[in-house]
Amino acid sequence: MSRKVATIGGGLVAGVGFVLALLALALPWATYRLAVDVPTGGADLDHQGRLAVFQLDLGWWYVVMLFVLLGLVGWTAVAKGAVARWAALAGLAFGVAAMAVASALAGRLASTSVDTVVSGIAMIDVRAARASGIGYGVAAPLVLALGGALLSVRTQRE
Repeated sequence: MSRKVATIGGGLVAGVGFVLALLALALPWATYRLAVDVPTGGADLDHQGRLAVFQLDLGWWYVVMLFVLLGLVGWTAVAKGAVARWAALAGLAFGVAAMAVASALAGRLASTSVDTVVSGIAMIDVRAARASGIGYGVAAPLVLALGGALLSVRTQRE
């Protein structure tokens, strides 16, 4: 692979990964519906909402890993020689770890889909569902890491 192809291809792949990362941070990862049924008094409640990744339990780990990965890809883009290759290798490791964290967060959302609590006064029903941000959140680290790996090839000797 020539240096020019590696530079252009790596830049394009890293750019797509950056857009995916922005979508993962901007779009909701979960939606929820909270319904409270009070048999007396007519004080029922029905509330719906969305949760971003940083609002989820342990979601900050994903955000921190994504920003570290963005820094490693940037470092790979400006470094030369062995430093670029080591930064790309670290980026691949962080990319796999961030994908694992995103998958674990998605699994936790799927496992807590319905929770109904019946008390003496009211019945509380909480339903959570996965949203579109999860797909972008799983894909973004891998694409960013691959873009960084391609960018590191541009500094190899021919």
